[in-house]
Amino acid sequence: MQYLYFLIMQGFKHFFPVPPIQTPALTIRGIGVQEHMPACIIDRPHGTRVRDYLFMLFYDQVVVGAGKKNLPQPAETMMIWTPSRAQYYGNREHPYNHTWMHCDGTIIRSLLRHNRLPLNKPFRLSDPAVMECHLLAVHRELTGHARPDAVIVRNLIENLLREIARIVNISPRMPDACPPALLKVRHYIESEYDKCITLEQLADMAYMSVPHLCLQFKKHFKTSPIAYLIRQRMHQAAYFLQDKNLKISAVAHQVGYDDLFYFSKLFKKHYGSSPRALRQLAAEK
Repeated sequence: MQYLYFLIMQGFKHFFPVPPIQTPALTIRGIGVQEHMPACIIDRPHGTRVRDYLFMLFYDQVVVGAGKKNLPQPAETMMIWTPSRAQYYGNREHPYNHTWMHCDGTIIRSLLRHNRLPLNKPFRLSDPAVMECHLLAVHRELTGHARPDAVIVRNLIENLLREIARIVNISPRMPDACPPALLKVRHYIESEYDKCITLEQLADMAYMSVPHLCLQFKKHFKTSPIAYLIRQRMHQAAYFLQDKNLKISAVAHQVGYDDLFYFSKLFKKHYGSSPRALRQLAAEK
């Protein structure tokens, strides 16, 4: 489980030159979890080259579309493109993260129809962990065995789509677009995480009071500004820990902590293991 958290933290993508499962009923061609993208726009007028389904969840504000109508969408937007449908997504101004799967087959078509999920139009998925956990489990089955079990993969995908359908059916309407001032605050936290950042500083940046900033930030990003800062620092720390030449104290300093004990305490609370243990675990893989 700790290694799954490590994969989520660093982000990854895996395209299969030869899909481990490739039948008319089910084919999985690629999976990405928390893949980091630079500021860019992806524009495929005719969909993917192999004409398959593309499931994609965006963690940041992006422009998304499936034809001529490409509109800005808030964080936690999901899109399911059908084969051959135009795919347009991205952000020209800021980097963004996304989780995705390329797949095809009669099973996919049947599950989508049965669960009545929106196709070729954006919708909100308020719990990104649903995509992450299921796709990591699918990836582990496809890569962890000489002969992946197609039934297990099918069940994982079915559970994924059933959970998405349950969330979509109970979720409120799509939220209003995130105010630019809040996006500016979040971008500042993501890029300047190693500095001393206070709520007062962030509130001044957004021209809001501290209580109003906290309220609006949580409304749009589902967490507080300080919790978001800590999460960003922990994710960066886990990335830096891959460099064996860096001492753990140096990693702590690079993400804004001079107190090694306090840093280790926060890291263990976030990942469930100490920085040293996670470094050793990653080295064994």
